[in-house]
Formats: sequence, C-alpha cells, structure tokens
Amino acid sequence: MRAIVRPGVMILAMVLVVVPALRGQAQGTAKKAEAPAPAAAKAAAPKPTAAELALMKQVLATVNGEPITRRDLIEFLSQYQISLEDPQQVYTDAIETLINMKLVTQYLTRLKIPVPPERVDEAVNNLKKQLETEGTSLAQTLVDSNKGMEDVKKIYADRIRWIEFVNQRGTDAELKKYAASHKDLLNGTQVKVSHILLRIEPKATDADKAKVRQQLAGIKKDIEAKKTTFAEAANKFSQDPANSQGAGGDIGYFGLNNGIVEEFSKAAFALKPGVISDPIETPYGYHLILVTDRKEGTQLDFDQNRPHILNQYAAELQKDLLTAQRKTAQIKINDMPKDLFPAPPADAPTPAKAAEKTKAKAAK
Repeated sequence: MRAIVRPGVMILAMVLVVVPALRGQAQGTAKKAEAPAPAAAKAAAPKPTAAELALMKQVLATVNGEPITRRDLIEFLSQYQISLEDPQQVYTDAIETLINMKLVTQYLTRLKIPVPPERVDEAVNNLKKQLETEGTSLAQTLVDSNKGMEDVKKIYADRIRWIEFVNQRGTDAELKKYAASHKDLLNGTQVKVSHILLRIEPKATDADKAKVRQQLAGIKKDIEAKKTTFAEAANKFSQDPANSQGAGGDIGYFGLNNGIVEEFSKAAFALKPGVISDPIETPYGYHLILVTDRKEGTQLDFDQNRPHILNQYAAELQKDLLTAQRKTAQIKINDMPKDLFPAPPADAPTPAKAAEKTKAKAAK
C-alpha cells in the first residue's frame, strides 16, 4: 500500500447496520455477516456458557467512564471482511472507531434531540420483515445474539438522532455555503501527483525532523536547478514502498475523497501543476509533492445533488465534532487481550504468502 493512504481507522458512519451487529458472535472472527439459508436459520445458536458471557463483558476501553467491551468489539468487527494478518492494527483501528461512535452518541444524548418512538417502531418493523425474508425472525435473532429489544431500539434511536442532528444543521443556506467552499471535493476534481517520501520514526525528535526537512529542501533545490529530475530523485531517495519498481514517485490521479491522508491531499490540491511543494508532514514522514496534471470536475446543480452535498457535509460535521470532543474526553484504552483473535494454523495462507506464491509461479 502506498505510503499516503489514510491510516486504517475504519470510517465512522452513524447510519448503523443492525442485522450484522445482532449476529456478531463471540468466536472472534471478522468476516462479513451473511444471511443464513432458511433451513440453517431455524437452528438456534449454541447458548453461551457463563464463562463466555463473563468474557464478553471484559472492558477494553472507557470513554468518559462508559465502557467499550469485548462484545462491542467483536460485534463491530463482525460487520466487516478484515484480514487478521496484523491483529494489533485491527484492534487499534476498531477501538478508535468505537471510541468515535461513543463520543458522537454521548454528545447527541447531551443535546437531548428528541426521537419519536413511532420512527423507532417503524425501523424495528422493517427489520422484522427483512429477517423474515431471510427465513428467520427477530425473536430468534435476539436469542442467538443474547440481546434484548431495548438494545435494538437504542441502536435505531442513535441512528435517527444523528440524522436529525445533521438535518438541523444542514439547512439549504448552510449546504450552499459548504458547496461553494468545497467545490473540488464535490465536483470530482482530480490531480495527478508524484511525491518523494522520507520517513520519520514515531518517536523522532525535533532535531531528527529538522534533518529530514533539510534533506528534502536540498533535493527540491537540485530539481529546480535542473541537476536532476523529480522522477530521478524519487527513484533514488523516496522511501515509499510503492516506488520500489522505479515509478518515479508517480501515484496517479486521486480526488479529495479517495482515502489519501488529509495533510497530503490538501497540499496537493493547493498546488499549481509543475510547482514542487515545500516538505509536507504526514503520519508517514515528510513529502515533496509535485502535481503533474489536474482534471477539473463538473459543476454541480445544487437541487439535483443536495443528497450528495448533505452526505459530504455530514462527514465534515462529524469530523469537526469528534475533534472538539476528543480535546476534553477522558479516554482510556487497554492493551489488546492476547486471546482476542484465535491464532491461525501454521500452514494457513496469508495475503503475504499468497503474493509470494504468485511471484514464484510468475518467475517460472
């Protein structure tokens, strides 16, 4: 993975998925929950033992005194297809996302945004119908997941409360103002970028960082003096693994919502084609950025694209909310339990092993 992609913290979306959350099991897998076949749906899941129930209550983190438990983590991960090649990263990303969810929920609860009971009831009824089409029932699903109806209603209430919050803030006037100041994001503008990365260690001192910035400044000076080209310098100095094949630092086209780290993408979109940036710091280190092309997007009609604008506005609103809440929140994260994820068999294939096997075949 190229060293400018946003770190793997999962995107927080308050439009919660209820069915997979109910089906999350305690075995610690992280595969996308699938609808059971009708015949299989009738078979009740094994009733968890007292020891298993106690284990699921293990506290992994607290947010302003509220716990995030092992059950919360397993149920969250059950909604995704996730590689466990790096369990610690999976744990860190999932816990950070659950903390974000907790912070948003706590904030909205303090605002006392009313949630009409009939809207929650309507959502629950729709869930019942969905489960029935899959050959099971809400009652059976609740038993299998060791949850109650109040748990389901709370999930939907939190979802509806977020939607109400966004709609209250996202008036037409506010959305038009947002659209005017975020044209590149909304209209699909893309830039083609090359970069040179010099990595820094997480515990790097100010002196270490200054040394890296000075080295990049020297590289930039040589490029501008025509002593070398950007591509030649990238091939020689860049520490981005994706440049190992002599790509000249070229990472292709991307937009502002393509998962690139914010510091990098903002700097790139602020540059004119052909101009090299000063050293830009990201979680990976320092970069020199060169925009080699720019494709302007199409102008948006507000009325036709209001839902799209609202979605982007909601994401920005959520990010700002979390930034503010984390400044004062009391957050504690415990170490990952050693038995959280079952160890794979010694001969189990991994993405890395699969890649090596593919390369070996190609070499033949």
